[in-house]
Amino acid sequence: MKKLLVFFMMVAILATIPPNGGFANSASIKLGNEVLQNHFMQLLQGKRIGLLTNQTGVDSTGASTIDLVRQIPSVSLHALFAPAYGLDGKTTANQEKASYTHPALHIPVYSLNAKTVAPTKAMFSNIDVFLVDLQDSGSRTSPYLASLYIYLQAARDAGKPVIVLDRPNPLGGITMEGPILEDPYQSAIGIDNLPLAHGMTIGELAQFFNRKIGANLIVIPMEGYTRSKQFTDTGLAWVPSTPDLPDLQAVISSMAAGLTDGFAMTQEDHYAWIGGPGIDSQQYSNLLNFAGLPGVVFVPETHGTSGGVRLNIFDARLFNPAKTGLYAIAYAHSLAHFTLPKSNGAPTQFDLALGTNKIAALLEKNASPEQIVKSYAPQLASFAELRKKYLIYSDTPYVVMAPVYNKPIVAAPAKLFRPYQQPKPATPSNSGSTTKPGTNTPATKPPATTVPQTKPAGKVAYLTFDDGPSPVTTKILDILKKDNIKATFFVVGRNVKGREKILQRALAEGHTIGGHTYSHNYQTIYKSPSAFLNDLELGNKMIKDAIGVEPTVFRYPGGSTNTVSLKYQDTAQYSKAKPVMSAIKAEMNQKGYHFIDWNVSNGDASTNHYTAASALQQVKQQVKKKQQVVILMHDATPKMPTVEALPAVIEFLKQQGYTFQTLSADVPTVAHVK
Repeated sequence: MKKLLVFFMMVAILATIPPNGGFANSASIKLGNEVLQNHFMQLLQGKRIGLLTNQTGVDSTGASTIDLVRQIPSVSLHALFAPAYGLDGKTTANQEKASYTHPALHIPVYSLNAKTVAPTKAMFSNIDVFLVDLQDSGSRTSPYLASLYIYLQAARDAGKPVIVLDRPNPLGGITMEGPILEDPYQSAIGIDNLPLAHGMTIGELAQFFNRKIGANLIVIPMEGYTRSKQFTDTGLAWVPSTPDLPDLQAVISSMAAGLTDGFAMTQEDHYAWIGGPGIDSQQYSNLLNFAGLPGVVFVPETHGTSGGVRLNIFDARLFNPAKTGLYAIAYAHSLAHFTLPKSNGAPTQFDLALGTNKIAALLEKNASPEQIVKSYAPQLASFAELRKKYLIYSDTPYVVMAPVYNKPIVAAPAKLFRPYQQPKPATPSNSGSTTKPGTNTPATKPPATTVPQTKPAGKVAYLTFDDGPSPVTTKILDILKKDNIKATFFVVGRNVKGREKILQRALAEGHTIGGHTYSHNYQTIYKSPSAFLNDLELGNKMIKDAIGVEPTVFRYPGGSTNTVSLKYQDTAQYSKAKPVMSAIKAEMNQKGYHFIDWNVSNGDASTNHYTAASALQQVKQQVKKKQQVVILMHDATPKMPTVEALPAVIEFLKQQGYTFQTLSADVPTVAHVK
């Protein structure tokens, strides 16, 4: 009898353990992938499938959609497509590959990360049906939305259907908040005219995107879902969608604390804390708490030299993350008077995140949070009306009768989105850019010169400084600040540690930060294209870690036409007739990176034994009658004569009628190596 009792106790205990590593099969809804499996498998029968997914593409038991498709008789899983962070959601930018063969499935895996990879026709050949299963975060800035947009365009161009397996919006389907993205600010973190919080599922978003694309779209809806359902209401386990969103709390608070890109603030503890230098924590929390923002209490908390608040979200249904984020930024600016990022022909990262430059302009005028929210209210109301026609769910639990078909007639289908191609804002200024726009159109021969899309009016001088940061950089910044001139600094990654504040100052004062590899070691970087790319991206990561944004441009050590690379190239693959530099430039051009050379040098590159007088004379001799001059100088520690000559160089250029601008990938400049 005792043995029988023990047996029944063990059965009861085992019954309480969720299957598949914590996935309890107690969901109150059926996901799109489950509805497909139960009702609409005929859509895939006999087809070759391309699947856009990652670790979030699982059903309510934790079973992968990849495995689901592989197990369907007569269906061939032909290729996998991964958004940002790869199939596992953990792949860093340095580790990401444009394509590779899946080690277990032996099929191609292609990256559709809109930040780094533009799609090619070869990726989508021999595919009959395009399938999508991705869990979105509910924010317009989610990089997965750009991948979905690219996928829809590819399906349209291939003339094949695309099937989106629907999933819940983790923020629910009610809240719509934030400025509407304007077309000039389209990017990998803002692909269409959405507010920050759109309140749409990924299937509804696909229909919304398709109004401009015109693909043959099919959405497999969820069974039992309603607009008012929060993710916690569904009974589903949250699978971390990106490395910075490990749990639902981070997802909910990310929009509130995550609008600081390109802004002099930061977030910590997965968006649970927000703050910055110069903020009084108590005053900050008082302002936010007295604002009466629903569903959240702000607890004062100082981190080092930065004051800030911890977000205690006690009611996710009432909490308005986008509105909270805008209040947080506005009150922080009122307390600390941060220098706002400025554009230089290309949108700043702050403007890209907000989808407009109007919020920054209002902050400049010390507008109140209420004025900021009121400024976009008419556009938000128009969006609310527009989105109605693309919604699938209401307040009544959805009953699936059939797939949702959507194939609009589009007079002028949206052009294929390419990474880093950011259109110019309406009113560019002359100070630094902090975004990474560019071009990814393959060239037969990568150009050694870059030709302006729109030539700057008049004579323009671009002051550039290589190899910092160092104590010399600070002295250069002092001179530039005195003359109110902006410059471009090409930074060596290994020099960043311990000097982050120098770069932060340069960015805050409106200068552009570019990449110049991590090691600046010719023997390392000029062995092969992959060696160069890995070194450059490591350097760019050091820069991003220091200032919060990736460089928009880079400079080849020694210039793009250097011959020193011949000495260090892999002789098994490259020769004088087939030099490694040609291969490197082709690879970088294909990936959308944008390099800047120079056409004037002050002579400090070849020696440390030079004088301020000789540096000035070199500039005078080389400027001649050029309309645009890109002047190569260096800000490494031994380059004090460059500092001493700089005031005279600036005065000379002013006398010659030059204005000063910073470089960016969106405003390319003529730049022959001199």
